Amino acid sequence: MLKYFIVIINILYLITSHALSDMNIIKNGKILESKLYSTNEATLVVSNSRRIYVCSISNDLTKCILSNKKYKIN
Repeated sequence: MLKYFIVIINILYLITSHALSDMNIIKNGKILESKLYSTNEATLVVSNSRRIYVCSISNDLTKCILSNKKYKIN
C-alpha cells in the first residue's frame, strides 16, 4: 500500500514539475513567433537562453519541445 502511495506522489511531482518548467520557458523567454488557432489555442516559438522551444498552448495545458535546429538570433 505504501509503495503505491509513493509511486502516485512521484507521478504527481513529475507532472507538476514539467508543467511549471514549460510555463517558466514562456514567461522568461522571448516570443519570436506566435500562431493563434482560437482564443484558447496557440503555438509559440520561444527563445530562452540561446535555445529555441516550440510551445503548444491549449486552454491551461502547455507543452514545450526543444528544437533540434540551431538558429542565430540577434
